[in-house]
Formats: sequence, structure tokens, C-alpha cells
Amino acid sequence: MDRSLKWRFVALAAILLYCVAILTPSFPGTKAFVSSAKNTLPSFVFNSLFNKRINLGLDLQGGLHIVYSIDLDKAIDDRAGEIKRDIESRLADKKYDKSVAKTPADPLGSVQVLAESKQAHDDVKSWVAKDYIDTPEKMAGWLDCPSSLGANAVCFKVSEDFAEGLKKSALTNAVSTIRERINEKGVAEPSVVEKGDQIIVELPGLDDEAIAETKDIIARTAKLEMKVVDDCSTPSPRGCTKDASDHSGSPYMKKLFSHVGSTKKGEATEPEAVRLGITADVTQWKPEDGSSTHTDYFLKAYDRTEMVPEAWAKKHGCLNKQSVVENGQTKCNITGRQIIERYVFGDADLNYQGLAQKDPTFKVPDDHQLGFELTEPQPEAKDQRKYWITYYLERAVRLTGSSISTAFGTYDPNTNRPVVSLEFNRYGGKVFGDVTTQISGMKFATILDDKVKSAPIINGAITGGRCQITMGSGDPRVAERERDDLVAVLKTGSLPAPLREETASKVGATLGSDAIAKTRMSFIIGIVLVILIMVGVYKWSGWIAVFAVVFHILMTLAVMALFGATLTLPGIAAIVLSIGMEVDGNILIYERIRDELLLGKSVRGAIDLGFSRAFSAILDGQLTTAAAGWVLLQYGSGPIKGFAVMLLVGVFTTLTTNIWVTRILFDWTVARHQKSGELNTLSI
Repeated sequence: MDRSLKWRFVALAAILLYCVAILTPSFPGTKAFVSSAKNTLPSFVFNSLFNKRINLGLDLQGGLHIVYSIDLDKAIDDRAGEIKRDIESRLADKKYDKSVAKTPADPLGSVQVLAESKQAHDDVKSWVAKDYIDTPEKMAGWLDCPSSLGANAVCFKVSEDFAEGLKKSALTNAVSTIRERINEKGVAEPSVVEKGDQIIVELPGLDDEAIAETKDIIARTAKLEMKVVDDCSTPSPRGCTKDASDHSGSPYMKKLFSHVGSTKKGEATEPEAVRLGITADVTQWKPEDGSSTHTDYFLKAYDRTEMVPEAWAKKHGCLNKQSVVENGQTKCNITGRQIIERYVFGDADLNYQGLAQKDPTFKVPDDHQLGFELTEPQPEAKDQRKYWITYYLERAVRLTGSSISTAFGTYDPNTNRPVVSLEFNRYGGKVFGDVTTQISGMKFATILDDKVKSAPIINGAITGGRCQITMGSGDPRVAERERDDLVAVLKTGSLPAPLREETASKVGATLGSDAIAKTRMSFIIGIVLVILIMVGVYKWSGWIAVFAVVFHILMTLAVMALFGATLTLPGIAAIVLSIGMEVDGNILIYERIRDELLLGKSVRGAIDLGFSRAFSAILDGQLTTAAAGWVLLQYGSGPIKGFAVMLLVGVFTTLTTNIWVTRILFDWTVARHQKSGELNTLSI
């Protein structure tokens, strides 16, 4: 066996083992093995081998199919309203008290300014041209004003190109928000995709109550807020301390920290906190202006699994058809946030009394609240559990998403961490400058959907109308994805356009079980027929074709698992079709080899010519199939799209097995017979 063949054979064996490893979590009865692998293997090895699985579509396990339409025009109208408020703010600064700005319903996205004088008219035109028209984004364009508005009227509207981008951002925003909310709900393998101006949501394996709760979550509106993290660094206005130089942390969080207790190893000492897995910690920093060190106390808790009453599990969305209920109790995944909230505030559904109920001094003051941030672990960390930390926030909202004019993703040049760069509108820039002047040295939290996304330290007044949000310190890939999601939200002012439920259809799970049984039988019959026909006609070459079919199936399913594709009945049909194409390719190769042998070529020469001359026919057929699959993928939806995805995957795996796998096995067989001197007796 020559060196080239040896390395090709090793590569083939490695790919085969990798495919089997990727598919292991998808096989029934491998849950214990996967769990053991997770505990024994390094995280990067486990994530690359055993952290993927094939998702089943609605037609195979039942669930809910919802189609939402989105009022994209509302996003344009909202942007016009923001421009109007900006112009009104400038008019007020210039003391043009008699000037009026309004946003008429028609044309969509238009703004009309009724200036009180020629000077006001010229100033408004200058503002609009400088900040909205003569810019790279070309946010707006001029309009002819109706004569009834007078000579000093200024009219313009959101430009068509910017409006299209705004619509796309609004749609992406809605998809991102829906997906995040469903994921937090704990629904297994949800599918949220955009199709034209609609959003298609598929929720497999839910009961009626869980469906109703999930739909309610989807319908909620996303909300972006900015609040001050109160470490009592300023004197009496918030009643923290009389000494402006005292930065020792808020009395409330200090009391909570002392109650939970903390050892040198960072472990809690209070028995109930220990039982719940809650720890208390402290962070300190020194502002760049050289002022005293700031102190911030916080609680921390990991996500965990607990046995909870069935009613509680239903209410919090962790009860599904796979849950096992014994004596009214079921196992449920509890977030660290839920654990801390239970510990501090109590949980009536669990008949649990929190600290604030036992001792009124632990009640959070009315003008404050606890904020929570989800932290992802670093990829190299031994403990890969997610955990939540608290922030002691002022309840007053300093800024909302409507104060942001634009946002884009970038990287911090010093740390290379993903960041979101924000640009505020005129009002937002002024408020942000005032707030950052007041809280220099403190943290300023950005809160999306009632979850702290970032809480950077403000080292000085930021008056340029710009700032950056640094994403979390966990997995950089996760932080990058969260950054892109946050940008999508912020680009439409953090509020997605209104959603309307167009259709909702429930798919029964019995269809899936029947289909799976029939599909399993068809696969068995098909494989048996392939083996009988190929081995009967082509002898040992037929066994190579059988191996190629098995490798083709494993590779197709592994590619699906690797990219998180969903397996549906049309997808199974595409797999069966690709198996037929794979066998057909082998037959083309075999018949060409037989033709060359009949012309008197040697076995090795016939194999070389057979593969090279059959290649063009195989490639032509696969490219034609790929073209048809691409068209179906672009213009199809639902089952058609599922079929197209698997058809394209099948084209790739078919070419791989026909041209590469089959050739390796042929060369290996020829090398063996050549070494034993039986090459001339080899029949194909």
C-alpha cells in the first residue's frame, strides 16, 4: 500500500468516526453515555464531538406552527416621530416658540415643520440637510410642501433606501426577540425564521397550556432601558451617606452580603444560601480620575436542576411531554435568577418565605430594584455552568431605546471584546451627557427585556452623544452573537414593530409516530434491496457500493447535526432520493470500468479510466440536481424548503462518496490483490 493511499484511508476512517461521534447524542439510549462524556472529556472536545444532535420537525413529533405578520410601516413612522422630536428640541433651544413640527399620516414617514420666520426656515433646512440628508445613511429626502402650509414650511420624509433598511432591521429585531424569549422559556428545538414580511414560528412537542404561555411571551414588546447601578458613591440625594468620599457600597447590599456570608474561598456561610447554591461576592474599582475606590456587593447563583411541584413547573414553562412526574413532583431546570429571587423575595407557589418576608429590613427600597445579568463561562473554564449576578439599580429609567438614533457592532481595540457602539439623538445625547456627569466613577446598566446586558464603569462625562456597550466576558462567540442581536434591536429603537398572529395550526404527534415507523420500514427494505442487487450484479464491487451507501447516510445525517438542521418527512424523502443518486453514480463508474475491461485494458487502467470518464456524467447530474434544489430553497417554504436543504446536502455527500470514498476502497482492494499476485483474476 503506497503512502498516499495509506493517508487517504486514515482520513476516511477519521471522518467515519467523527460522523458517528456527532450522531451519538441523536441515537436512542445514549443519554447516559453523553452525560458521562461531558463529565470526563475537556469541554472543547465534548462540544466538538458530542454537543450536536438532529432536531425533529413538527411532522415527526407534533407541535404548533404559527405565522406572524409584522407592521413594518410602524417602524418607519416611529423613526419619523424621533426626527420630529429632535427638530422640536432644536427649535426650543433657538427660542422659536411659534414654530410647529408634525408627522402627517400621508405620505408615510414624512415630517412637516411650520417655521415662524425666514430665519427659522433656513435653520431647519440646515439642520435637516446636515444630520439627515447629506449623510452616508441618507436617512431622509426633501419633499415639496403643500402651498397651504405657507412659504416658510419645510417638508421631508424618511428616504426609500433607509426605510427598506429600517424594515429589515425591524424584522430581524422581531425574529431575534422571539427566538430569545422562546429559548428562555425552555422550548426544545424551536424554529423561528423570517419569510418575506412574515415570521414563521414552530414549537414542537408542547401541550395546550405551554403553547398559550409561549404565545403570550412572544406577543410581549421588547424594552430597552438604562439605569444607574447604585453603589452609594454620591452623597445625600439618594440617602446613602453624608460623606461624599465614602464609596463603601450601598447599605442594603452590604446587609445582604453580610447575611449570606462569604469565606475566603467565596463560599456562603448562611445554611439556606448554601442549600440553594447562592454565594455573595464583592467587586471594587478605582475610577480614572483618581477618586476613592468604589465597592459593589452582589449575589451569585448558578442555574441548577430541582424537583418542584407539577403546578410550579407548568407555570414556569418547564413541564413538557418528556417530563416525568412522580408524587406531584417533576425535575425542572431553575435559573440562578429564580433562585436568588426566591431567596430574597419568596415564592408563594412553593410556599417559600424569602428574607424580605421574614425581616422587613431586607425589603428592597421602593426607589431601587435588583437587576440580574446572565454570565456565560469562558470556553477554557472547567465549570461550564451559566450563572446570574445581581445589580443594585435605581428604579428611575434614565434613557430608553427611543433615545438611540443608530447602533453598530465593532470590537474594543484594547481587549478585542465585541462591543456595541451607540449614537444618541439630540435629546438622548443631552440626557446621557448629564447622567454620566453626575455618576462619574459609577456603573451604568443597559437593560434589555428586564435583563442586564452590560454595566460599564463611567469614567467621566460623555457629552459627544456616543457610547459603547461592552458585551459579557464569557465565550467570545456567544458575546459576538449577543452583540449582533442587540444591534438588531437597537437599530429600530429597541421596540419591534407590532406583531399580528395570522394563522396558528396544531400538528398532532401521532402523524410523526406513524411516519417514523413507515420510514424505518422503507429504509430497511431499501437497504436490503440495494445490498441484494449491487452484490448480486457486481460481486465485491457491490460491497464497496453498500459501504458507500452507509457512509453516505452517516455523513448526510452528521452534516445535518453539525449545522443544527431540522429533520422532516420531506427531508427524509430527500435522503432516500440522494441514496438513489449515490447508487446510480456507482453504477455509472462500474459500467465504465467494465467497458474498459472489455476493450482489453488492465484492471488498474480500467479503474483509472472508469472513474475519470464517469466523473463528468456524475458531476453534470449532481449540478443539475443542485440547481433545482437551490431554486426550491430560495422560493419554497415549509416542507419544500426542508426537502431542498436535504437535497443540497445529499448532492455534497453523493459527490464525496462517489468520487473519493469509492475510489479509496477500489485502490485499497487493487493494492491487496496486486500484492498477492491475484490482480488479473479480479472481476468487476
